[in-house]
Amino acid sequence: MSAYGNALRSLVFDLDGTLYTCKKLGEQIEEAAVYLVATSRGLSMEQGRRVLHDARTLLADTPDDLPPLSRTCQELGLDLRDFIRALEEKVYPERFLKPDPNLGALLRFLQERYDLYIYTNNGFFLAGRILALLGVDDCFRQIYSLEFAWRPKPDAEALQLLLADIGGLPESFLFVGDRYHVDLREPEKLGIPVFPVHAVDDLLRLPSLLGITS
Repeated sequence: MSAYGNALRSLVFDLDGTLYTCKKLGEQIEEAAVYLVATSRGLSMEQGRRVLHDARTLLADTPDDLPPLSRTCQELGLDLRDFIRALEEKVYPERFLKPDPNLGALLRFLQERYDLYIYTNNGFFLAGRILALLGVDDCFRQIYSLEFAWRPKPDAEALQLLLADIGGLPESFLFVGDRYHVDLREPEKLGIPVFPVHAVDDLLRLPSLLGITS
């Protein structure tokens, strides 16, 4: 029996920190944001890093709940198109990622029973590259990237647009993510089931929780 009920149809996954973890790639993404802040304001990289850090700290609900880089850059008055461009130019996931057979087997197993989606604050191009490197780019019906609504997670309006685009009652969705305040809080407010991920291996528990172990 599924812990999430029998109406479940759509599984919506976050990407970074949920389907993979890679400290070096995360650092490279942050450096791309620092570069954008610095070049847009005529600052040195160290000055840009300080501005970005101070802005994230100011915007944080708690010290442990830093806002996403995309939202921070937006709050600093930067164009999200420039943020995406910085990621495309400065981030090289090919240096760090490789196919994950366990993840691929899990997602293909789930794919036989549910529609799978990605909801990420990455740009579409970078998200696609990451999924391809992990060997799971064929597992998802659609990638909802930053370009979808130009409103970074967490955002209630963007979430409503995504839900309307996929279609279905709240109980037909399951949102999966590693950061509660970014990935899961807004869906849970709407009565949508959520599954918090603390490590990628947590995903392996999904079939059992969904009642589809065989």
